[in-house]
Parts: sequence; structure tokens; C-alpha cells
Amino acid sequence: MKDIILYGAGKRGKYYANVLYEHGIEIAGFCDSYKVGNIMLNTGGGKKPIFDLKEIDGGKFNIIIAIADPDEFEKVSRKIAEYKINIITLEQGVFQGKSSIEANREYIAEYHIDKMNFYFDLAEEDKSMDVFWCENSPFKKLFQQLDLTRVVELACGRGRHVQKYIMHAQNIILVDILEKNIDYCKKRFKDENKIQYYVNNGFDLSQLHTDSCTALFTYDAMVHFEMLDIFQYLKETKRVLAEGGKALFHHSNNTKNYKITFSTGSQGRNYMSKQLFAYLANRAGLTVIEQHEIDWGEDKKLDCITLVGNF
Repeated sequence: MKDIILYGAGKRGKYYANVLYEHGIEIAGFCDSYKVGNIMLNTGGGKKPIFDLKEIDGGKFNIIIAIADPDEFEKVSRKIAEYKINIITLEQGVFQGKSSIEANREYIAEYHIDKMNFYFDLAEEDKSMDVFWCENSPFKKLFQQLDLTRVVELACGRGRHVQKYIMHAQNIILVDILEKNIDYCKKRFKDENKIQYYVNNGFDLSQLHTDSCTALFTYDAMVHFEMLDIFQYLKETKRVLAEGGKALFHHSNNTKNYKITFSTGSQGRNYMSKQLFAYLANRAGLTVIEQHEIDWGEDKKLDCITLVGNF
């Protein structure tokens, strides 16, 4: 495997260097549009040089772009391509030898194991929950259209949403790629006998029987997913939903740069749009009932919620 150089020697570049170092990968150095000299890292081997791009041998090095601004990212991408140097993502750097889809899926899962405790605590607060469950929330209005006889919550995390609908549900299936999250939910809801638990692989629902569920939903998780994994989930949703069942998805509406991944997208939003999601749902055999673009923090229309049906 080629050595890695990071393009971008600022805060993001240093963060990427530390992530790689945590996985046993020490970068060779940096490139940067504005900085020269050396960069001191807290981890990753101390000082790292800043190379001139034209001096880099494309046969020996891969470059990961550590730039947040999508326009600057694209400008740098074109510049690197002129020198015939291969660009990889942080996810591919961490999980070398994996396909881009597998690497992205595994990086997202790992990130949510190691770096999300603070977020999960904040997510339980009323202010965070009100985004989904206050009376004026478009999430709640669409959720009220679901038949909760047998409902699947996909990517349930630590189960923060369960308390909002458990009294109205007959049977609940909590699904997550992380065994840590499912174990947490089992302890949290140990006195509830209407909940089943399922650790899945991040792209299908193979343990669920065909036509066995009346509803499925996912909040604040699919925004990070790879588009190809989302399509797999949509096809699985079509399979597991009983006729007339509905599913509600909170997904990304981020189309600023088709090259983005979880590590580069604004607020971790992967590449997806309202229109693309509707297209994929249609191709999976589902009927799009309603869609709403959603602001997320200061990012206008960064997300979308889509209600689909199996008709």
C-alpha cells in the first residue's frame, strides 16, 4: 500500500493524521495551498513536512484531501489530478484493502463506537428530542401515519426515541449495526416485553421475515449512510413491509459535492438528495407519499424526511 500524504495542514488535516495514527498508519507529510515548512502533531510522529505537490511521486503516495469547503475541495482535486496522483478518502485510508463502500460503512460504525458518547448525551436532552417529537415537528406529523402494530426502528442507537412511541406500539424491533448499542438498549428496556433486538450488517434486514412488519422508520442516522447501502435498505423495506405498510426515513439532502463521504460532508451528511431518494424508493418498488426538506442547525435544507408506502 502506498504511503499517505494529507492535503490540508490545518485543524482538519491534523485531525485526519491523528485518526490514521490511531489505526497504525503514520502519514508521510502534508501538502497545503498556503503553508510551508513543518507541522507539529500531538501524535503521529512529531513533525511532518509540507511537500510541494509537484515533488510528489504518484507511484509511491496516495493523497487524502482534508479540506471542509466543497469549492476548495473540488479545486484541489483538479490540481492533484493534473499531477496524476491518486486521491483516496479518509475512510479508505483507515480501512485499506476494503472497497470504498465497505470502508465508508465500517468507518461510520467505528466512529459511532468511539467518538459519540458526548453526542448521545446531548441527543437525549429535550431540545434535541423536540426536533423530532414536538407538536409542530414535521417528523411527528409523518410518524403519526405509521401503523405501529409491528414497527422496526432502524439504526436505533441507544433507543432515545423508543420512549416517545412505545405506549402506542404493540411490537417493536430495534435494529443497529453496533452490538454495543443493542446491548445498551437491552439494559435500558429490560422490563419491556414487547421489544425484540437485532444486530445487523449495515445494509440489509435478512433476519426479518417477508411481509412481517407494518412500519419502519429511522431518525438521525441514515443521513450518514452510503447511497448504495440506502438502496439496499429500501429494497429490504419493500420486502419486510406488509401490504399497506409505511416507512419514514430521515436522510441527507446534501448535494454540494458528489465526492463527499461521512468524513467530509457537512455535519457528516453523505451524498443524497430529495429527488435521488425518491428515485431509489421508486426503483425499490415503494410509493413516495410525502417529502419535506429540513434545516439542520444553520445548514439550510441539509436534510429531508420521506414517507413511503408499500402499495
